[in-house]
Amino acid sequence: MEDRRTINLMMQQGEARQLLLETGSTLLVLGGRLELHLPSAWLAEQMVSRTVRLEAEQAWVAESGGWVDLLAAHTSQVVVIPPDGVALWRRVGRCLEALIRLGRPAGLLKEP
Repeated sequence: MEDRRTINLMMQQGEARQLLLETGSTLLVLGGRLELHLPSAWLAEQMVSRTVRLEAEQAWVAESGGWVDLLAAHTSQVVVIPPDGVALWRRVGRCLEALIRLGRPAGLLKEP
């Protein structure tokens, strides 16, 4: 779990924020109440906008990536948790960096 980089937000009543979320990101409300305004989408040839209301101890998972608007109905504390895939690629990147620091294995990545 130490791999995941979470975003902690404290929002005052009436405060609005925009967040860019990846597919699979989780929004967890620790306290308060907020409205989540999702990006507009096409549904049966009509553009629709969805609003999700979240209260303390409720979670929401992003079905698709994009910008969302948060509006605090009361003073709220929110945590944004990235999807698992991001943590996996971060670990892969660290492993590759470690290999590079240790030196190139014989026969691989020979310089011309």
